[in-house]
Amino acid sequence: MSLFIAMDNYEKFDQSLPLQWLWYYEYHSIYELHGHAVKNVLLRTRSKYQQIDILDTFNSGKILILNSEPQSAEVDEHIYHETLVHPAMILHPNPRKVLIIGGGEGATLREVLKYKSVEQVIMVDIDEELHKIVLEYLKEWHQNSFQNPKAKIIFEDVKDYIKRCSEKFDVIISDLNEPTGSTPAFKVYTDQFLTELTKICTANSVFVMQASDMKDLLFWNYRKDQDIPLLKDYVELFSKYFKTVKIFHTFIPSFYSDWAFLMATNQQLEELSPEQIENRIKERITGNLKYYDSETHSMLFSLPKYVREIINNRSGN
Repeated sequence: MSLFIAMDNYEKFDQSLPLQWLWYYEYHSIYELHGHAVKNVLLRTRSKYQQIDILDTFNSGKILILNSEPQSAEVDEHIYHETLVHPAMILHPNPRKVLIIGGGEGATLREVLKYKSVEQVIMVDIDEELHKIVLEYLKEWHQNSFQNPKAKIIFEDVKDYIKRCSEKFDVIISDLNEPTGSTPAFKVYTDQFLTELTKICTANSVFVMQASDMKDLLFWNYRKDQDIPLLKDYVELFSKYFKTVKIFHTFIPSFYSDWAFLMATNQQLEELSPEQIENRIKERITGNLKYYDSETHSMLFSLPKYVREIINNRSGN
């Protein structure tokens, strides 16, 4: 964070606010950053696994930041979490048992619990200290979903949990932070992990995950970097274990990014019409959706031409 003094058009600002505030900078790459002006630092602490910051910003409200990476923001967390959860839950024929990997804020759990068919949700997160912080600071996210009798929260490394798990799940939702060397998610998505993951899937299971910044594909192709973007690696890895792998995406304003999601299954996903999607939403869901509906669903799965070309062409040329 760094200090910034606002001098331009200062008379337009609330006079009760100071003319100095902190900025939080998110580095998208070594060549690009995105900044949030910070009203207040609500929390700075470190758990056993990660640095935890909660900031109150002018444009995005509260933001949860883990190891300097934003996880979700008050202004648009519903966009991220509804996109992560609902396409998979709507496309599955009858989701009853759901596994959430990570999902510390509780908002993924909140969205899953809107489904009438769901009988049990198991959420596995490694960081119990983060959970305690979320309970206090991010009530707008979890909305007491942790107390729902259908929910079971387990604090454990997901790799260990999946190895010993004898249950099978209809939908598996991975809401882990970026798998960099500084996070607990580092090296989760490996051949060994996916081998274990397929053992807890049924024939109709749908797996879904957040899959990083989609514009990395564009910049990588332009710069001809040696390091292949995570999204392309994910597609190739998951395609070894699942018959159907789909990418979908949406713009997350607080991330200032076109964010990618990956869906994988061994079934042939049904091509639902807008009317069928709307009917499933009405039949399956209780509670309000702010972002997802049939029109949004169509937009999510409409990929730009450059993404389709790069994903289907290893060289990116």
